[in-house]
Amino acid sequence: MKMTNNLRRSGFTLVEIMVVVAIIGLLMSVATVGINHAIKTAKGQTCQMNIEAIEGAKQMWMLESKKGDNDVASEEDLKVHLKNNAFPTCPSGGTYTINSLSVRATCSVHSGTATPGAAVPGQ
Repeated sequence: MKMTNNLRRSGFTLVEIMVVVAIIGLLMSVATVGINHAIKTAKGQTCQMNIEAIEGAKQMWMLESKKGDNDVASEEDLKVHLKNNAFPTCPSGGTYTINSLSVRATCSVHSGTATPGAAVPGQ
């Protein structure tokens, strides 16, 4: 009696593995683009919220110190009116310019303006 080797080998072919790897690579590239966009958007929104906090602190400083629209507060002046007595930092590494009370605070990285339609002090 001669035994024939009719056993089927289990496993994947090289082509099947390459197709799976290509699909995973495609999905990762799409996910990376989406994640990068979400991070950029979140940093911009955080920056705008920081500018809003600075604007609020400027208003409180002006009322407390009896200052006018052309006066400029320092970071130290505003810290007492900000959360944790700390001046906010830009999430993208930019710097905030406080400006006078009649001019909105700006960021060196982001546009520096609040959401469209928001009230701007002095206008």
